[in-house]
Amino acid sequence: MIKNPKPTIYIIYGLVLDLEGEEIVIGGIQKYILGLVEVFHQKYNIIIIQSAKKDFVKEFKTYKVFGFNTNTKGNIGKELFSKIKAKIQVSDYIIWGTDRISTKIKHKNVIAIQHGITFDFIDYGSIKIGSLLKKSLFLSIIYRMFQQLSAVKYFLRTDKVICVDYNFLNWVRTVLPRNLTKRAVVIPNYSEIPELKPKSKKNKPIKVLFARRFVEYRGVYILSEIIENYVKQENEIEFGVYGEGPLEDFLKNKFQKFKNVKISSYNPNNALETLLKYDISIIPTIGSEGTSLSLLESMACGCVPIATNVGGMTNVVIDGYNGFLVNPIAKEFCEKIDYLIKNKSEMEELSNNARLSVEKGFSFQIWKKKWEQVLKIRN
Repeated sequence: MIKNPKPTIYIIYGLVLDLEGEEIVIGGIQKYILGLVEVFHQKYNIIIIQSAKKDFVKEFKTYKVFGFNTNTKGNIGKELFSKIKAKIQVSDYIIWGTDRISTKIKHKNVIAIQHGITFDFIDYGSIKIGSLLKKSLFLSIIYRMFQQLSAVKYFLRTDKVICVDYNFLNWVRTVLPRNLTKRAVVIPNYSEIPELKPKSKKNKPIKVLFARRFVEYRGVYILSEIIENYVKQENEIEFGVYGEGPLEDFLKNKFQKFKNVKISSYNPNNALETLLKYDISIIPTIGSEGTSLSLLESMACGCVPIATNVGGMTNVVIDGYNGFLVNPIAKEFCEKIDYLIKNKSEMEELSNNARLSVEKGFSFQIWKKKWEQVLKIRN
């Protein structure tokens, strides 16, 4: 008896490998997509569709990447889909790596991933009329309204939308009829759980972690203010600042000369091993945040998180139980850091609760099971 060939899942996203198809791009969405490969590769063929300088095909053990040269100034997802449209079978799935590049297509198995509200922060520097928006409250409100209309448009393009937090779902419920919001399924992000135990919180110096992109909306300027408060306390506190981005030179010029501040690129291959060395993680995000992978990974490694009360992080941190939630203000971060330095036994308890929260609520196995339920896969 001839077995039916496995159906295919096509995952469409701008870049998972770089434009040459050589290296995996470091980022939260890329990690999310590779997590989906791990979930589904045994029962589906996995093909990732992305942009490229020149067309390429790269084959890995559990998935393939097709890179296509794209020239559009419009929706890149629409152009990428056109490259594979003729190959799609009825039983195949299309997964948009982010709803922002999705397009309306006639196929029954289509899923878009919504990675969190982005219109709670305006990056004035990247917009032509940014200086005008910054000066005018009225115009900035109008601009945000257009951003929200775009978010609704993306949401309505597919019949199934996976949201990484409840923040987005609750917003959708306020702006759309309830019958339309039923297409949303919340599956928070995940972290792997390291086998090694976190370091003791009683040792000096206390080590504080920041592992994010070096961009404004991830709170780099808040981070700078926080570090300034402690650079002279070499024996008490150390900072590990991991990442890359446009504000890297700003951070290095300001802090590289200090012995208790380490600035380095982020290596995802030994991320958990690095995080286990730290006591506290700070996530000073200003906006555009789902259930942060950085937050979850640091908690899984026993770091006590101090996070802003922004986006999906409020779905993860229970203030005073497994970490602290603060406003995006440097002073409030410093107050919590000082409190933890003076209360080591409570820091130990918060650390244990942080790790336990991820084990019980945000592990890879839980995430995997929820995704399998979406595709109705039975083991």
